[in-house]
Amino acid sequence: MTDRRTRREPTPHLQTRPATMLTAIGLCALIVLMQLVPEVQSMVRLPASAVTTAR
Repeated sequence: MTDRRTRREPTPHLQTRPATMLTAIGLCALIVLMQLVPEVQSMVRLPASAVTTAR
């Protein structure tokens, strides 16, 4: 007599929903952007004379 039981599928270790994954990706992108902003501002600094003549 053969065993006719169905095989159980393995459950994944991480069961993340798409909204949770997108939130995590968005937070990572925000952190990277916050790290890059001070570097971009220091590269784009205007001289003080250009700022005063524009007023």
